[in-house]
Parts: sequence; structure tokens; C-alpha cells
Amino acid sequence: MRLPAQVRISLACCLNMCGAVHCSDIAILGVHRKPPFIEHHRVSRVCEIPLAIAACPTAAIKPAKVDEHKSVAVKNERCMFCGNCYTMCPAMPLTSAEGDGIALWVGGKVSNARTAPKFSKLAVPYIPNEPPRWPTTVKTIKRIVDLYAQDAMRYERVGEWIERIGWEKFFEKAELEFRHEHIDDYRLAMTTWRTTTQFKW
Repeated sequence: MRLPAQVRISLACCLNMCGAVHCSDIAILGVHRKPPFIEHHRVSRVCEIPLAIAACPTAAIKPAKVDEHKSVAVKNERCMFCGNCYTMCPAMPLTSAEGDGIALWVGGKVSNARTAPKFSKLAVPYIPNEPPRWPTTVKTIKRIVDLYAQDAMRYERVGEWIERIGWEKFFEKAELEFRHEHIDDYRLAMTTWRTTTQFKW
């Protein structure tokens, strides 16, 4: 298959972006849908409790005492399942067979050529985890790449192609369902606006 431009496909196990999923043409991202399980007897031995509390972007973690153990408590309704707490505190594992799955993000790039760098945007919020071959994930990515190969102009990256045809048309062509998870209401995102060399005040 000949593609109009390079297509970077990245993989990361969580939203903390170790795999550059925030700036790849297509990103396969492990997602969690349940709050962390707290191993109270281990927290004070393997974690810096203030760091675990400070790591939470939604302030869902607070100090607690459980059975004479210094520990933490999680306000479940505030948890966004990002895994930041687990990176600071290994006694707060987030993995769950029922809650874990895959999300697909599209349209990111680091290059500043032709258009500004772009963050990836959510395309598919949840696909069940289907090892060892992940058929639904593979089928969805193949459909997106096939559409891109047919539709895009020469040197046009995935995100540039999507913005040219419009996100509504992309969802329609790729047969993707638009759901409430696609609405970006994260108020702290304002710090990432106007940060490109191509932005003029």
C-alpha cells in the first residue's frame, strides 16, 4: 500500500503518554474504566503519600487511616482513571480484567511543516481487550488507513486530511459512532492552547 505521507502508529498502556500517543497519526491507547484498588497495608511502605495525592489531576485522592495503616482514599466519582497515582504509588494498581480496554486516537503530529503540530483526538473511546490478535482494533485501524490512502492528497498527514474533510465526515466515512466521551470538557486544557510557532496573536 502506498500512503500519501508517513503514518506514525504508536502504542501506550495508559494516558500518561509514554508512547507519544498524544502526537501520533494513529494511537492505540490502553484505557481503564475503574478507580485504583488500594493495597492499604503497602501504601505507607512503598509510597510517598503526599506525592500520590499531588499526582491526581482531579484531586480525587486524600489521606486516610485504614486499620491502623497510614493510607489514602479515592473519591470514585472524581477519578478519571488516568493512572497518575499508580506511577507515584505502586500500591494503587489500576488494572482490571472487566474495566480495561483500548481507545484509538487519531490526527496528531509533531511536524511543523505546512500546518502546526497537532494533538491526537479521540476516535474510538472503548474497544474490549481481545488478546492475542485484537481483531476489532486491527479492523478499525485498517479501515482508517484504507480511507486515508484513498482520500488524502500527497504529503497530507492523517490529521490534516481529517481537518480538510471535516471531523463529521471522517466519523461517517470510518463508520465510527460519536459518543459523549468525544466531548472535550477538560477545563485544564487551556494551558495547551496557542503554543505553536504558527500561532499569531
